[in-house]
Amino acid sequence: MKIYELIYGVALYLNKIDIAQDVYIQISNQISGWDTKIFKYWYGDKDTSLSKLLEFESNKRRIVKNVDLNAFDSRVIKLPTYKFLEHHETNR
Repeated sequence: MKIYELIYGVALYLNKIDIAQDVYIQISNQISGWDTKIFKYWYGDKDTSLSKLLEFESNKRRIVKNVDLNAFDSRVIKLPTYKFLEHHETNR
C-alpha cells in the first residue's frame, strides 16, 4: 500500500494527473480486496481513505508545499538529492 502512495505522490508532484488516476485505480482495487475489519484496524475507513485520494488537486498542492518547506530544512539540506527523470530522458 505504501509504495502505491509513494508513486501517487510522485505523480502528483510531477503533475502527471493521468498516472495519479491510474495509481488511484490500483489503490482502489487493492483496498477492495482487503477485509474491511483488517483495513480499518491499520488504515481506517475504506471509503474515507479513497475519498481523500480522489482530491488530486488539493493533494498536489499539499505535496508541493511540503516538498518546498522541507527543502530548506537544515536536516534535509544535508541529505543526498535525486532528480526524477522522465521516461524518455532515461533512454538517452
